[in-house]
Amino acid sequence: MKRILLTAEEAALASSESSAGTENLDAFLDTLEKMEPSEIITKYGEKVLWALITVVIGAILVRWVLKIIMRYVEKSELAAGATKFIHGIVAFLLYFIVILTAANVLGIPVTSVLAIFSVFTLAFSLAIKDIIALFASGITILFSKPFAAGDFVEIPEEGVSGFVSEVGLIHTHLFTADNKEIIIPNSIVAGDTLINYSKIGLRRLDSVYSIGYGEDFEKAKKIIREVVEAEPLVEKEKDVFIMVTALGPSSVDIVCKVYVKWDSYETLRCRLNENIKLAFDKNGIEIPYSQMDIHMK
Repeated sequence: MKRILLTAEEAALASSESSAGTENLDAFLDTLEKMEPSEIITKYGEKVLWALITVVIGAILVRWVLKIIMRYVEKSELAAGATKFIHGIVAFLLYFIVILTAANVLGIPVTSVLAIFSVFTLAFSLAIKDIIALFASGITILFSKPFAAGDFVEIPEEGVSGFVSEVGLIHTHLFTADNKEIIIPNSIVAGDTLINYSKIGLRRLDSVYSIGYGEDFEKAKKIIREVVEAEPLVEKEKDVFIMVTALGPSSVDIVCKVYVKWDSYETLRCRLNENIKLAFDKNGIEIPYSQMDIHMK
């Protein structure tokens, strides 16, 4: 585990805040030590009662305010993780205000509590700065919503792809097509290029089919179009593009571009390959392949 060291400026800031906050608190505690128990009860008994009443009423108000806030948050269609995060942050702030109010009723200096709390917050944040970076990335993902659970995504720089199963504050979980779970830190997800194949709903499938130079490429194009038009997975509302794309060393290459729903992409690719191969065989269209001719003398 990495050890975090404070700089001189940070140490001085923490020391000044701590000393300023503890002076008032020490004075308050010294006053209590010099008093008899009966005097404490007489002087602070009523304050303790009012502080308890403040906590009870404050807790009721916090629950009421949380219900109102979360009602509007849930209508905003944020991710489930973002909703939980907002609920946690708002609840923490509201209950912290209630505690400060109760401390003020008791006569405890609020400035001292805030100063000590800020010192502990500074030290804690420096100790877990890497986790905070992951946490910040998770918040960015949850609010920007580049993907949602169930989407198929790819991170080219990491060489991973899969279906999103869970988006957390620290990690994002993917399940690959062969049923493996990949857990990726959110700093990578938020910082790298990400391809979401499910966002738009449709994907374009580009396939290239090669025929020999002695074959009729117009006939081959017609056969490919007939197979495509008969395929139910092809989106008929989108234009189909079938043209000669290259004249290779030993083949004429014909490209076929069609649109398909993202979750049927692989199925359509395989079905077109099979059906076009069968159609070429049926119509006597030769598909060239690498071969070596050996001449013996």
